[in-house]
Amino acid sequence: MAVRIDDPYAVPGPYRKVQLHCHTTASDGSFRPAELLRMYKAAGYAFVFLTDHNRVTRCDVHDDETFLALPGTEDTVSYLRPLGPHLLRLFVAGSLRGGGAQGYIDQTAAAGGLCGLCHPSWTGNLWTGAWPPDAVRSLRGFHFVEIRNPHTRPDADVARWEMALRRGMPPVWGVAVDDCHRRAQFNRGWIAARVPHVAAGDLHDALRRGAFYASTGPAGEFGVSGTAITARFEEPMAVRFIDAQGRVRLAVEGAEAEYPVRGDEHFIRIDAARGDYRIWS
Repeated sequence: MAVRIDDPYAVPGPYRKVQLHCHTTASDGSFRPAELLRMYKAAGYAFVFLTDHNRVTRCDVHDDETFLALPGTEDTVSYLRPLGPHLLRLFVAGSLRGGGAQGYIDQTAAAGGLCGLCHPSWTGNLWTGAWPPDAVRSLRGFHFVEIRNPHTRPDADVARWEMALRRGMPPVWGVAVDDCHRRAQFNRGWIAARVPHVAAGDLHDALRRGAFYASTGPAGEFGVSGTAITARFEEPMAVRFIDAQGRVRLAVEGAEAEYPVRGDEHFIRIDAARGDYRIWS
């Protein structure tokens, strides 16, 4: 049987560090926008979305050919704020208010934006902050699930991500964020996106395609060689290749790993760990 592999990483350009979710003094963060962006730029980021609660914050004082701040918001999906789960909305001009989650997603998509489920297992907002499993399974058109956020447990968030993946619809990508409100959260999770230039359009394309991986520390590189999925890391990792049913098809240790595709996996995701550090593809 011929095996066909769709490789989201088969695009030109280097991997660039991206923060999708952080807060400033415009909502409940500790740092002013310019100060926070300066910190991210010094930490090697190429792109940062400012995602204050229920508002868009803009600040371009540090933008240049190596760094770009972009507009986003963390909207509370509820008829009775502040209760309800949170939706990450990127490349947007303003916040939304009222209506259900599907309406928020549809309006964002119609305006050219991208959506993700924030900290899906979070029990804040008087236990209304989690995304219920039924919502994860039924909502259409969101692109991301946060699987690493300092405010929740990765295993619980990955479980929500797997619910979305198993629907058999267009891929939903797992992302890591630092959801920075205080210095203790800064730079604790990010994605590395493969983009040719530091430009909003290039990043938008990479996020839609899934040309990125999520990380809390180490760097990686993923691709396809013949009919095998390959992974390389800057340091040895415990690597697992996991299929659509959540089965571990291969578990190895090392700085390089390769999984020969059989054709019955539907998809393969990679989960690699070393101590407290993790990478997800």
